[in-house]
Amino acid sequence: MKILATADFHGASGAEKYLSKFLERGYDCLVLIGDLTQFGPLEVAESLLELTKSANVKTFAVPGNCDPKQMLQVLDKYGVNLHGKCVKHEDVTFCGLGGSNLTPFNTPFELTEVEIQEELTALPCRNNEKFVLVTHAPPFGTKLDQIKAGTNVGSKSIRQFIEQKQPLLSLCGHVHEARGVDKLGRTLVVNPGPILKGFAAEINIPVEGNPSAELLQL
Repeated sequence: MKILATADFHGASGAEKYLSKFLERGYDCLVLIGDLTQFGPLEVAESLLELTKSANVKTFAVPGNCDPKQMLQVLDKYGVNLHGKCVKHEDVTFCGLGGSNLTPFNTPFELTEVEIQEELTALPCRNNEKFVLVTHAPPFGTKLDQIKAGTNVGSKSIRQFIEQKQPLLSLCGHVHEARGVDKLGRTLVVNPGPILKGFAAEINIPVEGNPSAELLQL
């Protein structure tokens, strides 16, 4: 399976153009890892989802911390909502959680670590299942959650869940400057970087064996 992973649109008009360009490469699946808008409006996300609909590519999405909570209704409307759900596509199960752990900025969609733990625990995924975890926030203490000052700002609950469940792949965003690839046990963890700057990631999941990731830039 060939996956296009994108995150952090923040309502930028250029981000939609970049997505259109990336989709020309041809993918089996598209994952939108949150912050489709910058505190709204929801019409911005609808425009983006109309683009993915016209591209006729299987799409999964979670909201980010900068998306209003009403974003869930928009994602449901387009049939792409992965927040709090597990959905099987071909032989891979995608499980998701939107929003982020608490930030200093009081953004619209934030969760405590306890709430994140409860939401993740409720996901109907199994340890032996071939699954992908999609969370807007990155796991704590990796290359993918370090801000410029070097501080780790990711979620400890997400990290704990990954260490316990060991999904094949974990996709995240949120921390723009922490674009990259890391490993937690057997789990490949990827932050594609903000698409508003022309960044994305291409993931290949073979029928057998481990996934691989290539960071993309336009």
